[in-house]
Amino acid sequence: MGTLKFRPWYLLYLLPAVALYVGLFVYPFIETAISSFTSWDGITAPVFVGIQNYVQLFHDNVLMSGILRILIWAALAVLVKVGLGLVFAAMLRERLKGYGFFTSVFFFPVVISSSAMSLIFSLMYDKDIGIINQTLGFFGLGFLQHAWLSDPGTAFFAAIAVPIYQDIGFFLVIFLAALQDIPGEYYESARIDGAGPFKTFFMVTLPLSLGSLRVCIVLAVTSAFKTFDYIFLLTAGGPGNSTQVPATWMYLQTFQSFKYGYGAAIAMLIFVLSLVVSGLVMGSNMFSARAARREAARELRDIDGVMA
Repeated sequence: MGTLKFRPWYLLYLLPAVALYVGLFVYPFIETAISSFTSWDGITAPVFVGIQNYVQLFHDNVLMSGILRILIWAALAVLVKVGLGLVFAAMLRERLKGYGFFTSVFFFPVVISSSAMSLIFSLMYDKDIGIINQTLGFFGLGFLQHAWLSDPGTAFFAAIAVPIYQDIGFFLVIFLAALQDIPGEYYESARIDGAGPFKTFFMVTLPLSLGSLRVCIVLAVTSAFKTFDYIFLLTAGGPGNSTQVPATWMYLQTFQSFKYGYGAAIAMLIFVLSLVVSGLVMGSNMFSARAARREAARELRDIDGVMA
């Protein structure tokens, strides 16, 4: 059987993809980074202002509050989206009766566009005709009825509930694929040892799906940091600025206040936050892998010592 040999001209096949990547990501990223050091209204010539835009970031109370909100959003996304996705995947791992139906039901919201999902939930949240308040009234819980998107105390959590709910099916499918690769012998051994469903989940399913779990955490956190559409469509950052997040504040500063340089600085801040969190999560993955290899090597040395 022949061997595959590298030819320099093979690199020509990469040129279309590289050109698209450079033109649609690298070049705009560099332009954004350069613009973040300027004061520009989109009409007159940009004026270099150094790090003034970045200094202003830390004196912007709306932006700082928005960063706190996306941190809360990221934590809830990990707990709810990733957590429920893993739990539901563990429940469906055995491919019991109705597996295809339940998988489709969980995944169906994922294929709906964010604009359509926002419209659906804006109607559900309506104070007068929304199904949520109607249901509460039907069960005699009228005191809980609320103007969910108009009250600063509930608007943010009502808005982020939409993408959190919508993405559960996405993470469910990822975890289902990961759990299918876990050998059934592990679960059989757990059953023989008398382990119940909860103990099996924490002693078998969770440890053996840590790789996929870390990837899902990165996806959930970075999604929370950069999401714009749901907040913009449901509340537009209101009431007041009670639901503003960095992405919507960047849009308002750039396209309504015409502070293109400051908007670019906010965009770079979002990028850095996402990069730092992703690095921390993936760094913990590498640390855990090294620790596991050291533990395996130690066990092998112990076995060799016993056999000797």
